Parts: sequence; structure tokens; C-alpha cells
Amino acid sequence: MKTKIQISLVFAVLLMIVATSCKKETDNPPTGGEKEVGVKVGLYAPDFSLPDKNGSEKILSDYQGKIVLIDFWASWCHICRGENPELVSLYTDYQSKGFEIIGVSIDTDRSSWLDAVQEDGIEFVQVSDLKGIESPVTKSYGVAGVPKMVLADEEGKILLITTKASEVAAIVKEQLK
Repeated sequence: MKTKIQISLVFAVLLMIVATSCKKETDNPPTGGEKEVGVKVGLYAPDFSLPDKNGSEKILSDYQGKIVLIDFWASWCHICRGENPELVSLYTDYQSKGFEIIGVSIDTDRSSWLDAVQEDGIEFVQVSDLKGIESPVTKSYGVAGVPKMVLADEEGKILLITTKASEVAAIVKEQLK
């Protein structure tokens, strides 16, 4: 009898532990104006700072007030390079209307990165810490491969996560018409 009571008590304690530890993330929403940050549509894009080709730090939050595309790419990625002409065109057409692109290269070789920027005629912001896929920024954005594009609105809230410039273009054109 004593053993049955002990087993029942242990079972009850375990049940309480499981019940209280399985809460959904939405059970505790942000309070008091906190921004929910993460790499998911509807959340705020994680802020970051990386050096551009001249060594000047570029900070994502400095572009608040603009629609911003964070374009993770690499010089050796043929798919990425194939998307660049459409991104260059989109930037040319909408930069004056409040659109910005921050190209985040996951290259580890500076000259390969900069040669690709020049060859592809990229005029928008380009940054890299040359740590490749091991960069803290690529890790915070969950970049396992490229291309990966994250489009954020004027407040920094993610509108789209994709690999296709055409999907980015459709939303930018709608937002900035």
C-alpha cells in the first residue's frame, strides 16, 4: 500500500512538471512594447552590424524607415549570381522610393567577394565578416545555404523569407507603388 502511494505521488509530480513545461511560445507574449525578434514572417528581424567593403560598419537598424532586403549570398553560388540581375534592377527602380538591399556575403575570400560585386554591377550595400557560414549573423538568421533573402518592412518586421528575387520584387512593387 505504501509503495502504491509513493508511486502515485511521483506520477503526480511528473505530470505537473510536464504540464507546466510544455507551454507554447505564444503563452507568454511580449509586454510593454517589446518587439518579438526572430527569423520568421511577422517577427522583427534580428539587428546586426557588419563591415562593408571599405571597413565601415553597417547596422541593420540604421535602415529603419525603409523596406529592407537582407540578401545572403556568395560569389561561388551560381543560383545567387543568377538572382543578382533582378535585385540590381529592383534596387535601381525602387531605391529612391524607400527600398534598400543589404547584401550579406558568406564568402571567406575577400577578392572573390569583391570581384563578384563588380562583375554583377551591384551598387547596393555589401557587407561581410568573411567568416562564411560560421558568421554570427548567418547563424542568427539560420542560414544553412544560399541564397536566402529576408524582406523586412519599415519597422523591421519580416514580410517574406525566400530564395527568389521575383518574390521579393512582387512585394516591393506592391508596398512602394
